[in-house]
Amino acid sequence: MQVTNQGDEMRSKVVMYLKRSGRGALLLACAVGFLSLSGCGGSSNDNVHLGSGANNSLLKGQYAFSFSGSTSAQTFVTAAGSFTADGNGNITTAVEDVTFAGSGSGSGTKNASFTGTYAVGADNRGNALLKGVPGCATWQLTITSSSHGLMTCFSTAHDPVVTASGSFDLQDPSTFSTSKLQGKYVFNFSGLGVNGLAASAGQWTMNGAGNISSGEFDLNDGGGVTVDSPLSGSYSIKSSSTGRGMATLSGFYTSPINFVFYIVNANQIKFVETDLQPAISGEVLRQAAGPFTAATLHGGYAAILGGSDSGGFPIGAGAVFTANGSGTLSGTMDQNDDGFIANCSFPSTAYVFGSGGRFSATLGSGCPTAFQVAMYPAANGTVQIINVDGNSVVSGSANAQIGGPFGVGTSNGNYALNLTGTNLSTGSEEDITGAVTADGAGALSGTLDINNAGSLFQGAALASSSYTTGSDGRGSFIFNSNAASFNMQSYQVSPNTVLFLDIDQGRVMTGVMQK
Repeated sequence: MQVTNQGDEMRSKVVMYLKRSGRGALLLACAVGFLSLSGCGGSSNDNVHLGSGANNSLLKGQYAFSFSGSTSAQTFVTAAGSFTADGNGNITTAVEDVTFAGSGSGSGTKNASFTGTYAVGADNRGNALLKGVPGCATWQLTITSSSHGLMTCFSTAHDPVVTASGSFDLQDPSTFSTSKLQGKYVFNFSGLGVNGLAASAGQWTMNGAGNISSGEFDLNDGGGVTVDSPLSGSYSIKSSSTGRGMATLSGFYTSPINFVFYIVNANQIKFVETDLQPAISGEVLRQAAGPFTAATLHGGYAAILGGSDSGGFPIGAGAVFTANGSGTLSGTMDQNDDGFIANCSFPSTAYVFGSGGRFSATLGSGCPTAFQVAMYPAANGTVQIINVDGNSVVSGSANAQIGGPFGVGTSNGNYALNLTGTNLSTGSEEDITGAVTADGAGALSGTLDINNAGSLFQGAALASSSYTTGSDGRGSFIFNSNAASFNMQSYQVSPNTVLFLDIDQGRVMTGVMQK
């Protein structure tokens, strides 16, 4: 079914939103799927201090990375690549594909090799200073383990300035071949579409010989919705050393769209579109095992959604809900719509499923904004979500909860933090990484690194910060620092992962805390 696109009206709203938020698909990209600049140059000239290097050995191996954000010239930016860290502070064998799209200085995709240095401190916070990248020359890092970390762009020495967030994951080079990408996958892409913000979710089959078939997808482009339509395409590996490949997908638009991708392993692939517009990106994940029935969705879930509302203004939503395994779900949702905060409980609502792994439901019935959604379960316990009602452009993921019932004691230890969204007072993007310690009794300590549209705050210590958590995983976190304070509604996935929705009236942000 095709709903007519809203054309120039929505396009003007998106331009306004880009100017207000600094990032067209900011919250779309952030809806935590666990989950930059024109011109080449040398190391950043920013006044950014390297970490001590005490934990440099933690970053050792070959990693795939991706990030997305915006530039000071109102350009949407998204990138993916691969780098090798030697455990001693050096980055080699590195390549990046970065796409600049939309109004301003949109210039398409650039590909380049780069080198760099890095330092990781005792609290697992660190930096990377890069040479030769057509994009962000300084990364601020927080590392959860030798296989995963969170990052923000921390560079202001280039024009235009980029504000962005992303992550990196240890690659498995044994999967860098066409034949290793075989089986059923789900995807969740977001970014800039033809008529404004765009998001798409779906599933497909890769045959191990370069063909993509048996696909279905939902697309929301500026409020114009395509529901449960067929998808096909092709893919190939271009580098057996970095895991870089190319893909072409048919069905989304009149003409095929093109992507570059980087393989993390046979279950996770980072995709970035290489067209000037549309320009969408995201992750491809191994699909949950079938056959699919109502029982595929069962138990508790924590979810984060984000994007733009019907007026083109930023909206974020967080929820905990329970699926009973026989066709109904219910829960509690919080919403931040351009600084207007709401909380509501939504009653039992039906969900339906298809044999291909597509589920549909309405989330947030009775809330100021209800979302009619399509959902695709992945093997990693996430459910990839996109709204298909045409009233907003929102996507995200729900994550199966593990380790409940929850309480303050289920958040205990050292965590990496990433928050990303819109600072409404400046009308620009804000990105944060940090290292946070939860003491298991309601108190928080740690350090934040903040990029507020190019205004950098490195090493902002937390003080008088606290948290609560209910038995369903819903709670609150208050991060107080000498740079800024952040009031978060929280949604615990497990003792290792907490999702966030900022409920300050001056921001619309979402994020994640990973142990």
